[in-house]
Amino acid sequence: MQYAKWWSNGREDQCSREFHDFSLSPTTKLCSIDMSPRQEISLYNEVIKNEQEGPVDFERAISLTGYGKFNYLLLLAILPAGWASIYGSTSMSYVLPSAECDLSLTMFDKGLLNSMPFAGMIVTAFFWGFLTDTYGRKKVLTYGYLTTSIFSFASCMSHASWLLILFKFINGILISGPYAALMSYLAEVHGEQQRSRIYMWLGVFFSLGHISIPCLAWIIIPQDFRIPIFNGSMDFTSWRMFLALCALPEFIAFIVLTWFPESPRFLLSKGRDDEALEVFRYIYALNTGKNGDTYAVKCVTDESYVKTQETTLLNKFQGGWLQMKPLFTSPYSYRLILIGMIQFGATIGSNTLRLWMPQLFAMIETYEASHPVGSDEEFPSICVMLEQTNTTVDTINKHNFINNTIEMEKICAPVVLNSTVYLNSIVIAVTGVIGYALAGSLINCAGKKKLMMFCFLSAGLCCGILYWAENSGGILGISSVFVALSSIGGAAVTNVIVDNFPTPLRAMAISMMMMMGRIGAVIGNLLFPLLFKLSCLGPFFMIGMACLVCAILVFFIPAKKSDFKESIESA
Repeated sequence: MQYAKWWSNGREDQCSREFHDFSLSPTTKLCSIDMSPRQEISLYNEVIKNEQEGPVDFERAISLTGYGKFNYLLLLAILPAGWASIYGSTSMSYVLPSAECDLSLTMFDKGLLNSMPFAGMIVTAFFWGFLTDTYGRKKVLTYGYLTTSIFSFASCMSHASWLLILFKFINGILISGPYAALMSYLAEVHGEQQRSRIYMWLGVFFSLGHISIPCLAWIIIPQDFRIPIFNGSMDFTSWRMFLALCALPEFIAFIVLTWFPESPRFLLSKGRDDEALEVFRYIYALNTGKNGDTYAVKCVTDESYVKTQETTLLNKFQGGWLQMKPLFTSPYSYRLILIGMIQFGATIGSNTLRLWMPQLFAMIETYEASHPVGSDEEFPSICVMLEQTNTTVDTINKHNFINNTIEMEKICAPVVLNSTVYLNSIVIAVTGVIGYALAGSLINCAGKKKLMMFCFLSAGLCCGILYWAENSGGILGISSVFVALSSIGGAAVTNVIVDNFPTPLRAMAISMMMMMGRIGAVIGNLLFPLLFKLSCLGPFFMIGMACLVCAILVFFIPAKKSDFKESIESA
């Protein structure tokens, strides 16, 4: 009726604007036609009908499905899917202290176990993109989470360190595929207005995952039980149960995602327009409670996706190179190298120390248990506590190796595993989440470059102070501040990428930065035990220097204002 009032009152300009807002085809002198209000409304409805019956693009089609039950159910489904990625990459850090004697783990073995999930993600990242674009998002999601859960569960039955390392590498290979497919799927079943909201919720779920895994470890791992399995050749212990439970999010994600349809945008990219229309109708019916036949759109297409569809792996490589090529030309090559080095160093700092903290806390608890308050060395530094604990274990292992391996189980003295080890890990996880939560507000207040320089510089100083910490409480406080600062600095790196690369290159630049971050996580976790064996100072020096170098490199990032000027001149 509002349109009838405008037309009858002679407000043709308002009518034209409203028709434009509804994305209707131009109608010549529609508002100036002399007709009754009833005829005007009838004509408007017919124009709407003609618009929906004609070919409609993806954004229009998905917006007409509404927002409701389908989207809420998908939110519930991505909770276990998001946790699966967190559990797959961080579960080993909580297992290392308790599995040390069962698997005869050396410090370097522990570094391998921490780094293998990231190494697996690196080697197959491009291959998973090809499979996702070729066979669909749903197949990669369902089969990916199913196979990941199988290998994750199998890892709890590992009888040797090499087998567990292999399982974690395979887990990293498998989990990267569903993760990439999930990112695409979420964007392709939501309209433009809802995408930022759904990714915000995904970030919340990731944060909850970071907190939930040390909570699960706190409940399960300190329990002391051994159940003989496989005719007594192996004992099922608390750390094996923990790994088995860490496979649950992946299996639950597989079950719930089987009930969701294929991405309509993927179907359009394959020319399967009728199937895409059925998916739109299904989403519409679930969101509105109406029959799918009442969905206004009768024909949907997306020509841009059909034209850019790649069919072979070779074409995918060629297409990927064409996308990456501009990144290696001026002025983007300088920015790519600079920001890539910052991301590399930031991940060496944050992911290395975060993944090693449960092991370090267990070693500290072991020292404090054998050196109660009032003993000769009342205020030892962190290195005194770590080096003495590590020397004791090494001596036992060498003695057993020279004599016989049968005595190893009897003589091996595992580190102390009490609730304090995992409560400390929970505190660190919470501070990391708080850091991510504050990052957005702090970036707006202080500016990206200033905030990054402050965070990386302060994080580097925290590593120096940590070297002289004298008790577990001080170590926990300094470690928590370090993780919070490195989290804020790492979150700001993504914002810097957005400012320094144009929209066509932004997605590829972010992907390459993620790759640099994973490489940093692998190298950092492998160097930590090697440097620790040389000197306790070594790993802390590495992490501190990585943060300080990042703070210096941030100074050379081009300012956003100059970027804007550059884009105007190039245009």
